[in-house]
Amino acid sequence: MKVQSLNLHGLSLEEAQQKTRQNLSWCMQNGVDVLDLNHGKGYHSSRNFSVLKQELRRMLKSEPSLKEFGYKVVYGESNLPVALTYDEGHTLIVARGKENEYIGSRKEQEKKQRIFSPEGQQERKLRKKRSKYK
Repeated sequence: MKVQSLNLHGLSLEEAQQKTRQNLSWCMQNGVDVLDLNHGKGYHSSRNFSVLKQELRRMLKSEPSLKEFGYKVVYGESNLPVALTYDEGHTLIVARGKENEYIGSRKEQEKKQRIFSPEGQQERKLRKKRSKYK
């Protein structure tokens, strides 16, 4: 899976939007599966609020080329497999059909599938219960 990252920390809104559009266009033309927009959580902004996150997500919702090229916006805080290693400081633009795949090498993908499978989740719950009563 081809993954491209874009760090938008420290940019103004206009710069971040321009850079996002440029990278989005490049990724669509070059068949990148996931574009990771790292806009941050807003902890370092003057209002303690992520303006970039809100405005970029708004911009991406109205971006016609996403649907045209078969891409989908996935928030970093979602529970889709592609977003498991991310948080609310990220927004992912994912090729359709790839949102249910894990990011990483084959070995890493297999490990994540085991951990986040229903059986793996059940096992973690049992371990948590046991450690609680010890």
